[in-house]
Amino acid sequence: MKNLESEKHLLYAVRIILERQEIDNIWESHKWIINDLIPLEVSGGLGYPPINDVRIYPLINDVKKEDGLNKNLYFAEASIDLHHAESEGYAENLQSSDPSVYIVLRDGDLFDGNDPAEKNKQDQNIDIHLAEVSLSPYHIQDYEDCGEDRVEKIPLYGPIAELLEKFVEFHFHPEEFKKRKRDKKDIDQNTRRGGDARLNIKKTYN
Repeated sequence: MKNLESEKHLLYAVRIILERQEIDNIWESHKWIINDLIPLEVSGGLGYPPINDVRIYPLINDVKKEDGLNKNLYFAEASIDLHHAESEGYAENLQSSDPSVYIVLRDGDLFDGNDPAEKNKQDQNIDIHLAEVSLSPYHIQDYEDCGEDRVEKIPLYGPIAELLEKFVEFHFHPEEFKKRKRDKKDIDQNTRRGGDARLNIKKTYN
């Protein structure tokens, strides 16, 4: 597809790699961190928003690293929604001191227990799922205000950043500030009336 940035709506498919790290904490046994984000492909959105409420699946389990620690890797695939109506938010992201991809994690696996095939894929270590991936800080603000989900940020760079820059350049046209000019007719009429009489009062002091 040529001139992707000229499309009003794009879906950028990505694969997100997560790591489940064991921690020494009396309240929590582990934490989830974003290990990587891999760009896949871009397609026209055709007006439909992506469904990003998706499951996380095991990628590599119990692989010994050189330091002897276990590294449990998982992945989820979703789409970043790029819509021309959100271009101001994208511009704000690009102009910030730390341009980011925002990833929203939500508690609970999406396994419903009714599909035997899915049951075989179920991993008892998975207790979250992917709720959203976004490039708009305005959009992600709703999640932060709610406070029920975890919002992770990773640096925005590479092909996703390059496409976003072109997309913003094509679709974002900030309104130029124009200084309001007073109507000359009104000024002349006010002058003929003598202006505000209170301004013409001369005070005398003894």
